[in-house]
Parts: sequence; structure tokens; C-alpha cells
Amino acid sequence: MKFLRSPIFALLLAALAFQACDTSAVNDPQDIEAPEVNIQTPLPSDSLTIGLMDITFTVTDNHRVQKVEVLLDGVVLETLTAEPWKSTFDASPLAEGSHEIKVLAYDPAGNIGQDRVTLRKGGGQIEEVKRMTLVEIVTSANCAPCGPANEAYHSGTASPHYQERIATIKYHVWWPRPTDALWHHSSEWSRPRVEYMFHPIPAAQFGAPNGWVGGQKISNKAADWISSADVDMELPAGAKIDLESTREGNSISLTIRIRGLRTGEYNDLRLHTAVTENEIEYNDGNSEDIHYEVMRRMYPDAQGEAVSIANGQTAVFQRSITIDGEWNAEKLVAVVFLQSNGSKEVLQAAKKAL
Repeated sequence: MKFLRSPIFALLLAALAFQACDTSAVNDPQDIEAPEVNIQTPLPSDSLTIGLMDITFTVTDNHRVQKVEVLLDGVVLETLTAEPWKSTFDASPLAEGSHEIKVLAYDPAGNIGQDRVTLRKGGGQIEEVKRMTLVEIVTSANCAPCGPANEAYHSGTASPHYQERIATIKYHVWWPRPTDALWHHSSEWSRPRVEYMFHPIPAAQFGAPNGWVGGQKISNKAADWISSADVDMELPAGAKIDLESTREGNSISLTIRIRGLRTGEYNDLRLHTAVTENEIEYNDGNSEDIHYEVMRRMYPDAQGEAVSIANGQTAVFQRSITIDGEWNAEKLVAVVFLQSNGSKEVLQAAKKAL
């Protein structure tokens, strides 16, 4: 047993032990995390229609995505290996009833992630989409008649019925005196929007207060704005708009999902997004001390974003909002609306507290 005490043998054992520890330390752990799949369109509320339909989705993995399979009723429609994660199929030959769209994502380790959505073609219950009316008001904190008009509108639309069916934006303007701090803060977006709303009326004939309902100019009386909103909200909705938001610090991510109902009839639609603020304490000479529904900023700008959405199709849009230091983060509301740029008709509006 003397060989156990040999210095050479002891060194050999130590070297083997060190080599074993070193090897296990550098080996990569086994990848057991499956890719994450999220189908964005179509949504479960969508119906299968005659014609081409898009399938859009996101895929992420902790390492990389090897391939993605898109299946309709268990049959592979397409295999993708790189972005954009999108596929198209013809729903025309499908029989009436339920059909399943499934997306499978594979990573090199063999992990599989999936998402699925079930849609119905024909014979299903049609979802009733209520119209949300857009009311836009041109005002100023130093316009004497604006104060009573805004106060009358605020009290007249305070009930839950109106709060659920009306989205309001107030644009502060540069007259009668350009001293309104709310105008100065939002002028980059207020001026072009107001000029668009008044067009073709020349700037010399602009006046405040004034109200627009559903994109059409009404009058300078709060009672008329409310009665016009009563009529407008009973019209058919041209689209369905759903809003979701998340906030992290001073950053807000807003997701806008639009399903077309009458959108296919237009080739000049624009999607507008505004951030409004409530309960702003400020006075510049008229009777208002507290201001509501004040437009703070528009995204991407006052002209909005040109969009094209076929009837029955769903489109998803993202807006990144940074909370300005002058805003009260707890009083912010996103107002989104879809408008024909030529006729100014508003097809649908939506709002969400941020």
C-alpha cells in the first residue's frame, strides 16, 4: 500500500479531480425553455369571411427560433424560418362552422411553443359593436364664452351613459389672446388639427367655442354638442377598437386593435391617437378654474397614421407614450379614433384611462 503515498500518484489524482471540476463548470446547461408564441390577428372575435385573411404573430425564444409552422385545422399551411412572422390563407373554400388556426414554434433543442385561435364561419352569433361618439371642442382659457360652454358640457355629459359612449378632446387655441398656457403646451398638435377641422373656413373666421361631433362641425353651444352626440352614437359603428395599455415608470405602451366593419369602403382612413388630461387647475381669465379632457399630445402627429383595413380584418398598432413632466400621470386618458381624411367622417372612437 506504499504506492498510495507516492507524490506522483497524489499529483495525478489532484489533476484528475481538477480537470473534472473544470469540465462541469464550463458545460452549458440544457435548454428546456420553449419559444413563446402570441397570435395577434385574427382575434377570437373575428369571423372567417370570403377571401384572403392574414395570420400575424410574434415569436421569441431564449436562444433562437429554428422554424415556425402555421396550421389550419391541423394541416400545415406554411413553414417559416425568419421574420416577418406572417401567413395568408384563403377562407373562401372553408365550410361553415368552427376552424382552428395554430402556430407551432421550434427551437434547436426541440422545445415547442404554440398558440391557437378558434374562429367561426357563418351561422355564428354576430357581435354587436356599439358606436363611441367623438366630440372635439375648440376652446381657450381666456375666451369668455368658452368657460360657460365647457362647464355646461361637462355637467351635461357626467352621467355613466355619456361617459361610456362619448370620447371628448378639447383643443386649446391661440385666440382671443395667445396667453393660454394649455395652448402653448400643445400648440404643435393643436394648431394643425384645428386648421384641418375648420377647413375650408378661412383662419380669419375661426371662432371659439366650437364643437365637432363625429367629424362634422356643429355650433358654439354645449346643448347642440350633446344632442348631436345623442344622434351620432345611434349610428352603426364603422369599426371595433380595443385598447390595452401598460405603464413602466414614465413610459406607457398602448396597443390598439381595430377590426374593420365598414373600413373597406374607404381608401383615405387615418388612425389618430391623443392623450388628454383631466382636472387641470389653471385660470387665464375666464370662469374656468378646472379643465377637463384637455389635449396634451397627438401620436404620431396631428395628421395621424394612414391605414388600410378590409372589412372583417383586424390590424394591430402600437403607440409609445412618454409622460411629460407637466402632466398628472393619474389623470391621463388615451382617445383613439378612425377618420376618413377627405369626408372627415369618424367611423369609430375609443378611450382608455392610462
